[in-house]
Amino acid sequence: MAAVLSDAGFVLSGAVTAATVPGILNACLPAIQQGARVIDFASATELDSAALALILACQREAKRLDMTLRCVNLPANLISLATLYGVSEFIAQ
Repeated sequence: MAAVLSDAGFVLSGAVTAATVPGILNACLPAIQQGARVIDFASATELDSAALALILACQREAKRLDMTLRCVNLPANLISLATLYGVSEFIAQ
């Protein structure tokens, strides 16, 4: 798992699961505080509901900073989970 900074935000790669999200969040929150505005899931290989928790935590931080944070390249299964859990409106795409 990795969260690699890009020009607009960060690209997640590898597993984004309950086991990896705490470390990812520790990398992502400072990036958001420094102006990252995009979370790119293009290279994420494994996702579970913890990925939604990651998105929501990042969205909360962005909102606190009066920023808009977008998620791009979301896999269909993650969108389905967000819909199932009733949080899809909180995931800006």
